[in-house]
Amino acid sequence: MVGLKLRGALALSALLALVPPATHAAPATVPELATMKTEEGQTVAFDAYSWQRRELDKRLPLTEPFPNEFQAEPVFKRFGLDKTPALITAPARIAKDLYLVNATVNHTYLIDAGPEGLILIDPGMDSNVERILANTEALGFSRSAIKWVINTHAHFDHSMADAAFQKLGAKILIGRADAPHIEKGTQVTAKYVATLGKRPYPTVKVDWPVDDGEELHLGDKMILAIATPGHTPGSTCYMLTIDGKNILFGGDTLLYDYRLGAQTLAFADNAAYLASLKKVEHFMALPGGYVRWDMLMPGHGAIVMDRAYMDVAKAVRQVEWDQTVGEEIKALPFADDYYRKLMFGRP
Repeated sequence: MVGLKLRGALALSALLALVPPATHAAPATVPELATMKTEEGQTVAFDAYSWQRRELDKRLPLTEPFPNEFQAEPVFKRFGLDKTPALITAPARIAKDLYLVNATVNHTYLIDAGPEGLILIDPGMDSNVERILANTEALGFSRSAIKWVINTHAHFDHSMADAAFQKLGAKILIGRADAPHIEKGTQVTAKYVATLGKRPYPTVKVDWPVDDGEELHLGDKMILAIATPGHTPGSTCYMLTIDGKNILFGGDTLLYDYRLGAQTLAFADNAAYLASLKKVEHFMALPGGYVRWDMLMPGHGAIVMDRAYMDVAKAVRQVEWDQTVGEEIKALPFADDYYRKLMFGRP
């Protein structure tokens, strides 16, 4: 009888060894991403930078110039904008299986892909690594469960931490045209913007160069890659559908409310950028027809929880206008007279 029990226990142990380990233990509480309802009816999670400047656009008379960054604080105080409400913090839950684990310089998103592991999107600068790992663990996940790192593009503020996560066991994915640049550390990474003079760029061997239209089957998630060159040659947006909502990971290609990619950076292509924006606006995923973008997870700034198609349309119209009249494509809209007139007088 003892022998039977021992053999049964051994058999059970062998069976359990075949079961993949859980990626996390469900946390007791996960903070939800704080949101606000905008004048246009969207539900948005604001960062402090965007909230203060949008609110100032509503209050500052059009006869006064919009302050530069060195003059902004006294003007914020004058209009009672020096104290911000609850805004974007990490870690936080955005939607089912989708979390924010970093909001410093760039946004880093975490996707729970089931027993096979976790997906990170845009880990950003290498100074973010410990923060991301701590926030991942604060959500109840194991840091060792991070199996895939997806980059929306090669700029250092989105991909510099890749090497650190690869050392921890994650596979690195990036649009094919940007892959050589994080492998070699070329200037397409915009490394000249970062203070890297005392050390070399942390290059990494790409595990998975991503092609346009490729379906990334990662754990129990399928993420669709949409090549959107223009900000960089290999910029790529990604589509994930959760609970019937189409979520767009826009990187620096698509952001909230007229905020655009920094097209003054070296190796940006404005014509390609406009074509990419139009591609996303009229994106068709057969057999479902044209995609209605619900949520927008940008690389920086405010996060859009609904009606993200509005922000896609705004980006298309703004860049199309800039190209038509020969204007510079501005990354930030707040000081623009046209934008200020749109904001001025709103309740």
